[in-house]
Amino acid sequence: MHVTLAGVVLIGFCLLGLTRFQLETNPEHLWVGPSSRAAQDKANYEASFGPFYRVSQLILSTTLQSQSKYISTSGLPAIVTDDNILLLFQMQAKVDALRGAYTNSTSQNAEAALTDVCFKPFGTACATQSVLQYWHMDRALYESEQKKSPYAVKLSPDYCFGHWATQCRSAFEAPIDPHVVLGGFSTGPDFRNYSADTTAFVVTYPIDSSPANRAAALAWEEAFVQLAKTELSSMAAAAKLSLAFQAERSVEDELKRESYADASVVAISYLVMLGYIALALAALPPPQQLLQVFVLSRASLGAGGVLIVASSVAGSLGLCSMFGMWSTLIIMEVIPFLVLAVGVDNMFVLAHALARQDPTLPLVTRAGLALGSAGPSITLAASCEVLAFGLGSLTPMPAVRNFSLCAATAVLLDFILQVTVFMALLVLDSKRLQQSRLDCLPCIRVPYRDATGQWVYDDVSEDPEDEESTLLGSSGPGGHGPRNDGWSLAGVTSRLKGLAGSRGNQGSGTADPGEMYYAPQQELSPTAAAEGSGSVGATATNGSTAPETSQEIGASGTTMGSAAAATGGRARDRPSNGGSMFTPAAAIPGVTKSGPGLLHGDKLSLQALLQAYMERVHAPLLMNPLVQLVVVAVFITGLFVAAALIPRLSVGLDQAVALPRDSYLQTYYRDVMSYLRVGPPLFLVVEGVNVSAAAPDINKLCSVAGCNQDSLSVRVSEAALSPASTYIASPAASWVDDFLSWINPSLPKCCRLNPDDSPQLGPPGSRCPPPDQPPCSTNASLCAACQSCLSELPVGGRPHAAQVSKFLPWFLESVPSEGCAKGGAGAYNSALQKDNNDPTGIAGLSQGMITASAFRTYHTALNRQHDFIAALSAARSFTEQASRNLGIRVYPYSVFHIFFEQYLNTRRDAALLVGLPLLAIFSICWLFTSSLWGSVILLVMLLSLMIQLAGAMYMAGIEVNAVSLVNLAMALGIAVEFCAHILHSFCVSHGSRVARAKAALVKMGAPVTSGITLTKFAGVVVLAFARTQIFEVYYFRLYLALVILGAAHGLVLLPVVLSRIGPPSWSDRKVAASPTSMELEPSRSLGVQGEQTIAREDAAGRLPAVAATGMAATAAALTSGSGQQQIID
Repeated sequence: MHVTLAGVVLIGFCLLGLTRFQLETNPEHLWVGPSSRAAQDKANYEASFGPFYRVSQLILSTTLQSQSKYISTSGLPAIVTDDNILLLFQMQAKVDALRGAYTNSTSQNAEAALTDVCFKPFGTACATQSVLQYWHMDRALYESEQKKSPYAVKLSPDYCFGHWATQCRSAFEAPIDPHVVLGGFSTGPDFRNYSADTTAFVVTYPIDSSPANRAAALAWEEAFVQLAKTELSSMAAAAKLSLAFQAERSVEDELKRESYADASVVAISYLVMLGYIALALAALPPPQQLLQVFVLSRASLGAGGVLIVASSVAGSLGLCSMFGMWSTLIIMEVIPFLVLAVGVDNMFVLAHALARQDPTLPLVTRAGLALGSAGPSITLAASCEVLAFGLGSLTPMPAVRNFSLCAATAVLLDFILQVTVFMALLVLDSKRLQQSRLDCLPCIRVPYRDATGQWVYDDVSEDPEDEESTLLGSSGPGGHGPRNDGWSLAGVTSRLKGLAGSRGNQGSGTADPGEMYYAPQQELSPTAAAEGSGSVGATATNGSTAPETSQEIGASGTTMGSAAAATGGRARDRPSNGGSMFTPAAAIPGVTKSGPGLLHGDKLSLQALLQAYMERVHAPLLMNPLVQLVVVAVFITGLFVAAALIPRLSVGLDQAVALPRDSYLQTYYRDVMSYLRVGPPLFLVVEGVNVSAAAPDINKLCSVAGCNQDSLSVRVSEAALSPASTYIASPAASWVDDFLSWINPSLPKCCRLNPDDSPQLGPPGSRCPPPDQPPCSTNASLCAACQSCLSELPVGGRPHAAQVSKFLPWFLESVPSEGCAKGGAGAYNSALQKDNNDPTGIAGLSQGMITASAFRTYHTALNRQHDFIAALSAARSFTEQASRNLGIRVYPYSVFHIFFEQYLNTRRDAALLVGLPLLAIFSICWLFTSSLWGSVILLVMLLSLMIQLAGAMYMAGIEVNAVSLVNLAMALGIAVEFCAHILHSFCVSHGSRVARAKAALVKMGAPVTSGITLTKFAGVVVLAFARTQIFEVYYFRLYLALVILGAAHGLVLLPVVLSRIGPPSWSDRKVAASPTSMELEPSRSLGVQGEQTIAREDAAGRLPAVAATGMAATAAALTSGSGQQQIID
């Protein structure tokens, strides 16, 4: 109990950190670090101009069944019809009447309408981007205009598409570009006109994103989505149109729904793996001993191992949370999968190592020797994985960094608990098996059939002399004390001799060595497995060649029972209570293992089948030279093919893949790619503009007469001429150009001041509006005295700093109109950084500087992930070059930049996430094994696996992104499990390379196959039925490829390579050895005869000191009196 209690205390301490647990779902925080360039640009932009508005959108498009007098060049009917425009007015009325309930800042119930939450550049009208804005969002105005005489000027759709900047300005007085509100038309030479070629209306609702408006905005957006799903979609369907929609909150809502949608699939996947673990650890008794199935199930041991895995995951989350790290859904989904793979593999390796020990030794001694044998390879694999994941934290991507740290912590905790708590549970479960106790309810003992066919129980002796032996399970083959039914060692030996004789060689009197052990495959001895094809000679006691099968061993060797007895403890050779000996199995039908508890008869188990396959089929087949040639050729071909495919891997994450298949956003993203003809807005932010006439900064920015030929505005206009490479769609909206035009005396209706004192206009020198705007439009005499701000331009054609300080705020207040279309209100409200502490209201203007200003343009339509990535890269290249040439700082900002910056460095991050851990694994392996050549082989195996996995990603349609990077990091950790155990077993074996390669497969092939390959395969297959494509693509396909390639490298390619160019054996390098292990290790090179055919491997003793010290000390402690009691506790 002490070991288990210590593990509980450790995990309990780690779980305290869960009080600080945080689950991060904001994509901005997940994929971009605060020190990244995109994050800094976004922070600077928002600090200067406030957060960019939120966006809700409708896309109403035609279908093949729609009615129209025009057919567009795409083959779909045109959408610009009177009926469709009226339908859009009806939908807008529904949106205007919409209310979203929420709790306001005073904790009172409130309702939010569109007018409450929308972005209002003028403070009154919403800046809705819609074709309806040509008629001021007023249905009555539209209908009245369409009724006008054909000879009158009427605001028809065709007319407004050509006069959108003048007569058809929006309700908020800003021009509405048809490219923004129409979609689906051709942008090539076959374009006819908007009315004939437009197939979609695009309606965009900008929502105020200020923190004070957040609760109301979220409530309205939720109601908007629900309205679009129901009433608006029904209205569109009735008109034979298609409706797509989204709100700013949609992606986050759908991702949350996704996590719940596939929760059952993920849970079933884990349950399948847990069920497989219980099945793989269990065994089936013969029909005569059917009740023993309740003893041999070992479900409690499997549950204990899984609980250790769960505790490791929870403990890692707690420990990371304790240090302020947040978690993600990827961590919650992937790390349990990773740790379960590593933990289950360790479970099978440890259980297999214990089963291979000499059962005549005390149980706890066997546990110590098993730990000393399997511990080094487990430690090697765990050390490689911990360091590999730890180095993965060097990536700048926060989600990947946190995953790597949590994964490293989880693997470390799992390793600690596996070699302590699980080992203790394994000893307790072995003792339960020996005493034939019911699984999960060990207080109940299960009977078995004796030689007479009666159901009997084992009788655990109460002899004080044998209490310790009984406790340690060391008094006989079954681990019990003396019995009143003749279960002494002599009796067992006699019966085993009889069994051996009944197999066809009565004269030799040799028992099958495999029958002396509760091993996964009871019909073969490990010696026979190592010697499988007889490539290296060894002799038996009678001098004959070593046999090929367990039956031949049983017929030609000496009595294994005698060998066991020679190394056994006291009282093993005396009869139990004077009871008589039983005769061979003829008297016990179906029973070949005559012993108490777990030794009642031959048992069928998955481990036994796998062990038989490894010994009889897999290992001999792989040692065939022709097969080896085929294996090497196939893997080399695969490696070159995969390397050729890697450059073709796409970078990005398709939004449709990341969302549930039934999400309404699937339709929205499809229509965005199909219909939108303009991309996201792009802001070119200029910092520190000197506005004095003596400074050249104004001329570096403008494009009117007198400006530099390479000014920023000129550069943008030139870039818009090559949209395919620059991804810039149009010239920039330049406040500098419009301000210089507005203040120019050649436009006398724009910048005007009132020389008189007027109650309506203000004191002398106040701004006077254009004649067509109130109050001048309603009282012309009131503005009769107004005059131009400047009678003439100063020398050089640029206003002085004082003039800019006075008139620039006027410009920003001037509403565009027919009399003066150059007013800056609306278009440039957010183009200059504001500062209430500056007398002008513009940051730095009173000092002759403009702290920050933005020039707005648009990206081209971005229809693929590659387009977004390339647009970001092109924008940065453009601004970097402009900054160098102009001598002022310019940086780009668009809403999507922060989400796609990760893809600019994806290849670098992939190399960092895989390359550094590979080097770390190489170093750790070299440190643990002192074998440079063996470490190089492991490095080459892992590198080959990762390259072929990358090639498989291309073939499976998996893009390179943060999700796949996390999975690649996990794949590298699991790949170590496939290879490290085989390599370590090869290094500690003896003999020729072929014999050692076969021995490694026999010893570790079955545990690796059952512990990680089949476990992962069982869990992965279930993920194919996930509703979300990201699970099916990035988890099922990638994990399936990992399992197949990992098993192929670890169980096929690696043994072939080791058999040809493997490193020398540790014992061959004369590393000190201590023959203390009683494990049956395959060995032919020692030429051991007779009873010495039991190879006594001491893996810990043969290890270099740096690797063996810990495990040897553990084994020594376990074999001491205190250590024995400790492990049982």
